[in-house]
Amino acid sequence: MSDSNAVIENQTRSQIAASLRLNEAMLAGILASAMDAVITVDENQLIVLFNAAAERMFRCSASEALGRNLDRFIPERFRAAHRSHVSVFGETNTTQRSMGKLRQLYGLRGDGEEFPIEATIAQVETEGHKLFTVIIRDLTEKKRLESQFLRAQRMESIGALAGGIAHDLNNVLSPILTAVELLQMRFTDESSQRLLNILHTNAIRGSEMIRQVLSFARGVEGEYATLQPAHLIKEIIKILADTLPKNIEITFSIAHDLWNVKGDATQLHQVLMNLCVNARDAMPNGGKLHIEVENVDIDEHYARMNVEARPGRYIRISVTDTGVGIPEQNQIKIFDPFFTTKEQGQGTGLGLSTVAGIVRSHGGFVNVYSELGKGARFKVYVPAIDSGQPQQAQPARRDLPVGNGELILVVDDELAVREIAKETLQAFGYRAVTANDGTEALAIFASRKEEIRCIITDMLMPYMDGPATIRAIRKLDSKVKIIATSGLKSDVKTAEAAQLGVTTFLNKPYTAEKLLKTLALMLKSDA
Repeated sequence: MSDSNAVIENQTRSQIAASLRLNEAMLAGILASAMDAVITVDENQLIVLFNAAAERMFRCSASEALGRNLDRFIPERFRAAHRSHVSVFGETNTTQRSMGKLRQLYGLRGDGEEFPIEATIAQVETEGHKLFTVIIRDLTEKKRLESQFLRAQRMESIGALAGGIAHDLNNVLSPILTAVELLQMRFTDESSQRLLNILHTNAIRGSEMIRQVLSFARGVEGEYATLQPAHLIKEIIKILADTLPKNIEITFSIAHDLWNVKGDATQLHQVLMNLCVNARDAMPNGGKLHIEVENVDIDEHYARMNVEARPGRYIRISVTDTGVGIPEQNQIKIFDPFFTTKEQGQGTGLGLSTVAGIVRSHGGFVNVYSELGKGARFKVYVPAIDSGQPQQAQPARRDLPVGNGELILVVDDELAVREIAKETLQAFGYRAVTANDGTEALAIFASRKEEIRCIITDMLMPYMDGPATIRAIRKLDSKVKIIATSGLKSDVKTAEAAQLGVTTFLNKPYTAEKLLKTLALMLKSDA
């Protein structure tokens, strides 16, 4: 071989070696940066390659994994099936084991924790020996998000059912409440007043029960105002100190310069009391209850990890106990309505469902962290608003406004609602005419539109509902004043009415005072 040929041959060998080194470096880089675990085993299932993602996923270093049997990372109940699958695959090179096409599989981390996975497998033969490479994807986060989404779907379905029931019950309670107030004015003797007070108290209680059912299902609109959470927490602490058993130690931590929130103080008070009562029940032999309040900023990354979260500023209220804890299998159920681990007669299961519903109606969300035997921590996130002076509750006026003979059209498909509203209006100086649906209301308004000063219409009616009635009446008189009524302030039809220019809403069941004051304000606006 000539010197020139030898030089060319050496250069070729160097180029091949350099190319091999480059390919090896590229392969090593790909394996090191891969998001999925890549594991290669020989025919005896001994690990010969274990990339960085596999180290993170299985919580085991490559140095510990190399040379060990793959069984180490497979739960025991699946090992026999895995060996059988690899044996058949080695002979036929056929597998159904590919990403997203096989029943759920499970891996086993180095610390003994099982977790859901999906995997795909391939084999290659080199120098008479077979190597099997499996690519594994951790499904833990995916399953958690799916669980959150399914829970949200369940709550939405239950909310639709509860909303329909609540609307009907509110129609029953509304005339009862108004009638009681009128009877209290007419029958002033002690015996009648006592019986009417009992009736009024229980009707109010029924109304509150409806609101509680709605609050866990879809969130109930409340009397929202700017609130400083520190004041609310201090009030809760005072109540707890007087009511919790002495063997429960209460501590709290409130950050300085807390942001304000916009919400209903009564509802948020209910949220915290429910959580604290649950904590008490989880510590029958005593323990520690800690409440912490702080400002937090939630970024896009965190929001993507929680389907109910949105980026932004929040107030986080943490309620932590040292009680019995919540079993893992129950943690995905605790916010479901009527799920409870308490004995019959000791609870309905509505507590945490109510908490979730109220917080959701405030634009927030709830997280729970618990280990069996190590207590639980509930974290309530409520959106913060720009700082400002909290609004002071205005004292209720005792006098009720009266009319001056104005004609009011009341539209409702419930006879009792129509009649009691008519009687109330007439008792306080108004004239009233009623219609049982939108079609009848339209006919009445067309014939008396010069007289009618205001229309009070329900949103949910057969044949011609509230929004359709409003559209038709607006064509006859675009400036007529309209008050929308509904048992569900946040329903779709109410939102549709708002888009049509209706800005005044009256929640059922409403009292005579609420009706008269709302109407007086409406009529005063064009005085």
